Amino acid sequence: MSETPYGIEPPQQQAAQQPGTPLPDDLSRGWLPEDTRQRPVSPLPQPKLFGFQSLLPFKFLNAIRHPAEVPLVAMAYALTFMVYIGGAIFLTVQFMRFILEPDFFWTPSNLVLQLIVIALYLPIIVFFVRAMNYAQMRIQGVRMSPTQFPEGYQMVVEAAHAAGLRRVPDAYVVAGNGVINAFASGHGHRRFIVIYSDLFEIGGEARNPEALRFIIGHEVGHIAAGHVSYFRLIFTSFFTQIPFLGTLLSRTQEYTADNFGYRFCPEGAETTTSVLAAGKYLMNDVNFHELANRAVYERGFFTWLANLNTTHPPVTWRAHALRDRTEPGRLVWRPKNNPVYPLSAVPAAEPAAVWPDPLQASDFMLTYPEREDNQHWGSVQTVYREPAQYRDRTVGDMLYAGWVPPQFRGYVPGSFGDPVRGAATPAGSNPQADPEASSSDAPQRPAPETPDAPGNSEGTTGPQNPA
Repeated sequence: MSETPYGIEPPQQQAAQQPGTPLPDDLSRGWLPEDTRQRPVSPLPQPKLFGFQSLLPFKFLNAIRHPAEVPLVAMAYALTFMVYIGGAIFLTVQFMRFILEPDFFWTPSNLVLQLIVIALYLPIIVFFVRAMNYAQMRIQGVRMSPTQFPEGYQMVVEAAHAAGLRRVPDAYVVAGNGVINAFASGHGHRRFIVIYSDLFEIGGEARNPEALRFIIGHEVGHIAAGHVSYFRLIFTSFFTQIPFLGTLLSRTQEYTADNFGYRFCPEGAETTTSVLAAGKYLMNDVNFHELANRAVYERGFFTWLANLNTTHPPVTWRAHALRDRTEPGRLVWRPKNNPVYPLSAVPAAEPAAVWPDPLQASDFMLTYPEREDNQHWGSVQTVYREPAQYRDRTVGDMLYAGWVPPQFRGYVPGSFGDPVRGAATPAGSNPQADPEASSSDAPQRPAPETPDAPGNSEGTTGPQNPA
């Protein structure tokens, strides 16, 4: 076994080998915080506060973007400039009136006052919120590294290289608590991505590692496209508050990030939309083509309105866009064309009168039977167990012999017809004098199951669930 963990030599040994000389400018042998001589210098340019973090040509980046993103961003920037310029002119006019007209006293309305406060303090608020968000990840999350979730870190490194980033972004795994989510953000020159644990788990062999690669490529794409830039957030903040227009811009950015994810890992596109639609356990049991086809068939006013009010494209629309790469993802109007693919059910948008009735649906299932060994309940293998009431120990009817349920207290057998089976005999009565108590159909307590009896071991009783 090597005496140098992770292949890093102790700083004192390096100092002995190279006294007085600086350490190499790379981090191939690890970073040594104890040795102040280590000053790694990258041949790539340093991160920029103004401009993109990606070194890909600007024309190439725009080719990856959704066509509607740049016009909407231009509208957002123009609106922000108008707000600040209009606010400055308004305050200047009020100040001049106060100087020229001694009797003038301006009392701003609540709305005007709120706009002024937001405009003045928005940069500080955005800076503070981003800083606190990053600080929470640094002290709470599990940071990916060559020795912490190395498989995920390798994906981050490869995605950063494919996106042309100047530096590998920080990457964290946080407790998902059942939430399927991931996001990218930044603070200053730093950029980072966060993946919830429930989504990170799809990288295991039992599910689909390529889907995790696509998601990491998607989040790194947000960084490469400049979506998490500090100044971009400031100059789009007012625009994002406008109903429908703000969510429209958000959907274009998600399509752009999907394009980055598809460029990095096209194999994971199908399963990524499946996990967003059905979760990590059912992701491999979703028919991707049927999911994508429904983007064309699910029509109607309320489906159109529901799409306008979402920050992310509907999962059916995203699946359709990832399958059909000949056109960008739809923003307002649903896709119109599908490949030739037979439908097994009438679309939900059709009148309910043409939906199949139970007999028609049963006939279809019998005509096109599914294989018995093909289960669609998830990809995690489980062992069949009988319900608890058939497995647990058998106990008596009462907690102990002296306790009688309230409904039976003071009850005399025969006073209200036949005695209740299993009822306790009231104190002072003679069970031998009651012929019903000794009848052959009196309740018999089943004998407790023997744990070591053949066929009664856990997981083997009852029908077996095929793997």
